[in-house]
Amino acid sequence: MMTRLFFITCTFTGSVAWGNAPSVERMPDIGVKMPVQDASSVAEEPDAALSPAEQRIIEGLRLQALLHDTLGSVKDKDSADAAAAIIRRLTDEMQQWAQGFAALPPLDEDTRNHYEEKYLPAIRLMNARIKTQGERIASAEYYNSQTLPTELLKLVRTFR
Repeated sequence: MMTRLFFITCTFTGSVAWGNAPSVERMPDIGVKMPVQDASSVAEEPDAALSPAEQRIIEGLRLQALLHDTLGSVKDKDSADAAAAIIRRLTDEMQQWAQGFAALPPLDEDTRNHYEEKYLPAIRLMNARIKTQGERIASAEYYNSQTLPTELLKLVRTFR
């Protein structure tokens, strides 16, 4: 269920932070502080203060922010082709994220409601921003990139 919350409004959708990032980052204008970790470090070094479900939610928000930033970086054919390669990596990470989320035990109703209240506004805002970037790129006919539309389609199919 929470997987769908992240991408329920995502049709398609930029500076991408791969590699060493600070331990805490503020997502753009949505007021959610989140640990910044790559997908492997989430599994290897869980934050004891957060439940596994909350860790996955935060990881999903990080992946959304990376997707948004990647799409925002598309300004011409070269940047569109570069973004396609990043989106290919993000698609793989998002598939792993969804599988990890699906493997968690079901949340009780109170916990689910708490997480939805806490994170759903940020998720919806980021989805809207991703959709806006996707519409901008689509209206520019993907800047004549052959790879970007293909990778975006693979990404969207990941969550259907």
